[in-house]
Amino acid sequence: MTLALPRRTWAILWALVLAFACALALSAWELTRTGEADTQREVRARVSRYADGAEATLNRTLLSVDLTLTGMTELLHPAFAAPGRFDERAASRLLAALNERNLTISDAVLLASDLSVLAASSAQASRIAAELPPGIASEMLEQIVPQMSIIVPVNSARSADRSLFMARALSLQDGQRIVAVVETPVTLLLNIMAQAAGNADLVATLELGSGRLLASVPPNDRLVGRVRPFGQAEERSAGAVFEGVDRLEGRPALVVVRRMLYRNVLVSTAAPLDAALAQWRRDRDAIVAVASGFVLLTLVIGALSHWQLERLARARLDLARSQETLDQALSAMADGFVLWGADDRALRWNQRYLELFPWLREGLERGLGFEVLADTAAIAVLPQGTEQERRDWARQRVAMHRRADRTIEQDLGNGIVVHAIERRTPEGGVVGVYRDVSAAERRLARAKAQAEAANEAKSQFLAAMSHEIRTPLNAVLGMNGLLLGTELTDEQRRYAELMRSSGHLLLAVINDILDVSKIEAGKMQLEIVDFDAVQAVREVIALLAERAEAKGLRLDLQIAAGTLPLLRGDPSRLRQVLFNLIGNAIKFTEEGSVLVRVGWQPSALERYSLHVAVEDSGIGIPDEVLPRIFDRFTQADSSTARRYGGSGLGLAISREIVELMGGRIEAASLPERGSRFEFVLPLDCALPPPAPAARAANVETTADAAAAARRILVAEDNTVNQILIKAVLDRLGHYSDIVGNGREAVDQSRSAIYDLVLMDVQMPEMDGLTATREIRRLEIGHDQHLPIVAMTANAMAEDRAACLDAGMDDYVAKPIDVPQLVAAIERATRRASAHL
Repeated sequence: MTLALPRRTWAILWALVLAFACALALSAWELTRTGEADTQREVRARVSRYADGAEATLNRTLLSVDLTLTGMTELLHPAFAAPGRFDERAASRLLAALNERNLTISDAVLLASDLSVLAASSAQASRIAAELPPGIASEMLEQIVPQMSIIVPVNSARSADRSLFMARALSLQDGQRIVAVVETPVTLLLNIMAQAAGNADLVATLELGSGRLLASVPPNDRLVGRVRPFGQAEERSAGAVFEGVDRLEGRPALVVVRRMLYRNVLVSTAAPLDAALAQWRRDRDAIVAVASGFVLLTLVIGALSHWQLERLARARLDLARSQETLDQALSAMADGFVLWGADDRALRWNQRYLELFPWLREGLERGLGFEVLADTAAIAVLPQGTEQERRDWARQRVAMHRRADRTIEQDLGNGIVVHAIERRTPEGGVVGVYRDVSAAERRLARAKAQAEAANEAKSQFLAAMSHEIRTPLNAVLGMNGLLLGTELTDEQRRYAELMRSSGHLLLAVINDILDVSKIEAGKMQLEIVDFDAVQAVREVIALLAERAEAKGLRLDLQIAAGTLPLLRGDPSRLRQVLFNLIGNAIKFTEEGSVLVRVGWQPSALERYSLHVAVEDSGIGIPDEVLPRIFDRFTQADSSTARRYGGSGLGLAISREIVELMGGRIEAASLPERGSRFEFVLPLDCALPPPAPAARAANVETTADAAAAARRILVAEDNTVNQILIKAVLDRLGHYSDIVGNGREAVDQSRSAIYDLVLMDVQMPEMDGLTATREIRRLEIGHDQHLPIVAMTANAMAEDRAACLDAGMDDYVAKPIDVPQLVAAIERATRRASAHL
């Protein structure tokens, strides 16, 4: 195998790369060219627009000043107090008033032909005559048609700013010819021109026809008064925009020159090309940079594509080699191998697969569906079978293949048994490995299956033994309770109490074994309710106080300051852990005390960490045993087991319960000085309580129900338990009828009216679950609901669920605890009332 790509491939690749790079370069050039043209058009339009604005505004201003000068003839009429007599003081007052009214002038003066002052708007105005050019008055008086003249700016005597003098020849009432001169601040004209220019990039000038500069934007006092004759291009422009130089600094610019209403006055606006094209140059540089980047990127992409194509060619070569290696490896396998795609079509197989299934040799090809192969295999495996049997076999084989979740053992009928393992791939396909198993391997597989079945049988055996032990134990403890309720001598009572203690100890061992079985099967569940954690601890302390007192120990409870709100959790499992820890502390302490500490700490929003520690002054735990103290069937040593007894399951169960509740448990100890067991449980705060009225109604209903005597049907096959439950119900004030199996319970419920049924589960002829379903079937179409409470030695969680699923209202485990029985009867009765 060689790595080779056609030269034409490289030529096409680089032709495309170079074509794209050239297209980018041409596009960039076109963008810069059109950008420059667009920018020049925009600047020309702006220059022309600003020139129009400046021309119009300055024309209005100059015309306003000219009208003011022309109107002085009428203004000065009051200065002629008598015919032929001109009152200079009155004229000065009139000029001062004019000066106050007109913002375009700062001073005004009337001059004779010899430049003598006839009247002035202020004392400072008289200096105007000295600042006028010689002969200006005679020149203006000689005009056939009087016109306003603008005189070169001078520094104002009233301020540091420059001013323009504007003069006009006037004829007074007495026929006298005079010259009226007003002073206009250059700053006024600059403001007008700046408003017209508007943009800092524009240059505007106000000049005389001779080229003498009167004012400019931006202002330049150094150039004011300078004479710079207009060129031919400027004179021929007729107000159009042309390429020239600006009138201030002579920089290349787009210029427009406009003559104003006063022919000897011109206004020019220029946009220096450096400033006008600065943005375009930046855009051009950016376009060039971006285009260059794209061209470079295109070349890099071309190089990368070249490199990637080479890698792809190498990858294809490596893939071909890998496939060749895989084929060799599959051929060398002792097991059959096949790979199916996500669409259940064959992708790859080895020679051994065809050897195990020779009937597939002719028909197997890439892309063949599994259903077709299953039909072919059915003919080979069932040569004597009917068509229907073969279809059923093929359908079952396809179903197992699609599940791909189990190991299949298939007898091919020719003395070969194939052990097949089929599993799903992440892409949804199926990979299958098929091995010709020997008789020894089959025995090993059967032994494993038997071990797994034995483990399952162990759980079933524990449940059965629990039932079988609890049934007589229920009679023993029940009869013992009845016995303790009679008149006994002190010796008889002591014997009876010892029997009760031993019975409860046996029941505790049975419960521990069942808990271990639940934990192994992953079936231990928590019953989450609202409860008072501190009260739960107090209850356990109260129950164990008598045991501690009997050994002469002090049992103390230390609760942290403050109030712990109600929490959500399993109080019964919490009590079980406390019974184990405190009970162990009392058991292994001969003298001294046992201290229980309770604390809590908010850990998150509406969540608390409950801390409980049990400390004792007992025998302690050796260091080598402490790390495995929570393992099952573990005690410090065999002598401890002989001396103190116990199954060694309590701490293991406690750890499992604490971890199931999301907490942790730890132990610390010093031999001969005592031990400390501590656990922490994260618990949520309780849900809001129901309305007070609803609680009051429930309490009232419970009180009424507890006070009523009920007629109860008991279904129990054990004779001793029949006697026991009847005696218990008689003491509770109820009436009872006893039947021996579920069928009799169904018949009795038809023939008599009962308030409640206590139903055993395991009974001859008809079990309790079937009897309950039959009773519920009889209730269909009738407005009635007979409460049924399970009373069974089956104490597993799934047993309780099965009872409730069958239609029972509540559940009581044997041995019967009388308070629990009373509570279950009341709950079932209330539910029945609510059901109706």
